Amino acid sequence: MPLISISNLGSDLADMYVLSTLRDIWRDMGLQVEVGKEYAKDADLCILHHDLTRLDPSALPEAPKGVPVLNARVLDISKRSYSSLRVLPGDAWDGPVIVKTDLNAFGRPEQNRTGRLPLLQRGRRRLAKTDWRLARMLPKQTYPVLNSVKQVPGWVWERDDLLVERFMPEREGEYYCQRGCLFFGEASYGYRIYSTHPTVKTGTMEKYDYLDKIPPEIEAQRREMGFDFGKFDYVEHDGRAILLDANKTPTFRGDRKSERITRLAKAVEGYL
Repeated sequence: MPLISISNLGSDLADMYVLSTLRDIWRDMGLQVEVGKEYAKDADLCILHHDLTRLDPSALPEAPKGVPVLNARVLDISKRSYSSLRVLPGDAWDGPVIVKTDLNAFGRPEQNRTGRLPLLQRGRRRLAKTDWRLARMLPKQTYPVLNSVKQVPGWVWERDDLLVERFMPEREGEYYCQRGCLFFGEASYGYRIYSTHPTVKTGTMEKYDYLDKIPPEIEAQRREMGFDFGKFDYVEHDGRAILLDANKTPTFRGDRKSERITRLAKAVEGYL
């Protein structure tokens, strides 16, 4: 049977990852799947799954000659590399803004690899819960929304690990909305989640629904960025989709054998 080789930073895939779910379905389909830092020498398909924002090409494992590597071109998913909403000092934007980390997933994967924060940093993180401006650190796992650029602290502009974007939420009644799409090869599905909190994410979600189509703008950005597998978050304004977040190692909470996830898993056949 064909062998799928997954290069992962750890010895195995954590259950939270979408690729962990796909791996289990592939094995149920009778496919062989191996996970490790290096690619298997007899692999028929390789998948790069390194949960870091930026990857050093010289540090990546070498795939067997002639074997396709999914997401091989996705080496930098920092928000600065694709954001169309970024605001710089002096820009003529007079609406609300949001302060974000440049690194994916609040920079948690990078922090996990460097270990526990120094004592001073831990103290600042505690202070950030009540006054992030004074702490000179964003609140844990959230992005501050400000009424205008004038409210952005000066130290934010000085740091290359943060960026400021126009805050352009999609609204429906009392809800803030965020759309997303999960894709693998030719298969994909979309969804929209709703929250009364300005920063919409799974933790603040109050309801959701599924979407029938992925906007052409999102499909085009996926191709441009070289994604074979991943998740994009976006909003729509005036019929136009605006990318907010691109993730090459998405996580998943839900039915691990749903029709939608199974459809994504079966799309691997297009590479074998």
